[in-house]
Amino acid sequence: MTKLAIAALALATMAATAPALAQGNALSASTEEKQIISEASKLMYDYDVENVVPILQELGLKWEGRTAPQGQKVVIATAPSGMKFVIMPTACKAGVASGCVGVSMTAVFNGSIDQRTVTSFNYRYPFTSAGIDESGAAFINRYEIADYGVPRGNFVTSVYVFLAQASMLQDSLATATTTVSQDSFSGDLSANALNMQQVFADANAAKIAGISATGHQASLETTAQFVKVLVQADEQQPGKIINFMARPDSMDH
Repeated sequence: MTKLAIAALALATMAATAPALAQGNALSASTEEKQIISEASKLMYDYDVENVVPILQELGLKWEGRTAPQGQKVVIATAPSGMKFVIMPTACKAGVASGCVGVSMTAVFNGSIDQRTVTSFNYRYPFTSAGIDESGAAFINRYEIADYGVPRGNFVTSVYVFLAQASMLQDSLATATTTVSQDSFSGDLSANALNMQQVFADANAAKIAGISATGHQASLETTAQFVKVLVQADEQQPGKIINFMARPDSMDH
């Protein structure tokens, strides 16, 4: 079992067994925390693919590199459970894929999706953001920043917790009872992104607003659009990017 599998399992059971694991959990003691990855306290000053990939390799995760439509470098990684997730460096200060002080982690789930389950999950777990694309696909996303440096171990911990919560969402979707819902889609706020583009087109307006096209606020607006890109890419190569949801009662026993 890989380091990632062990840590993800510990996180998934932490809430129910916190007292018993207080002494032995790999994330509870500073002396053990450094064993999560080598040079755990070493600062990362960007999330460029060249910095992220060695960490994934040390964790034993399978990965492959891709180029997004706008030229961004992204990494499609596979968790020990087989769940796929995408890591996209953002807020790149030195070009489209260099000096990226932000990173977005996203897992997308297709199939029979219950909106109420996604909304309830989103309310319950603030560490991540869950939503539904207009195509009907559900997604979970986590955004990290490293403007002034972040320890390698912190990034690994964030990956662990993200995967644990993504697995929880996956399980919740697989066991949910589909209901008729009037919940909104992520694209309902797409006007925000359009307004942001108009601000960027006016240098004075952008300066007054205190935002830039390479900043975190702009990057956060791209999540919904990026999910659309993943859905479209999966249509061309089914099963390569998106996790297909199958309900337990539909599986062969």
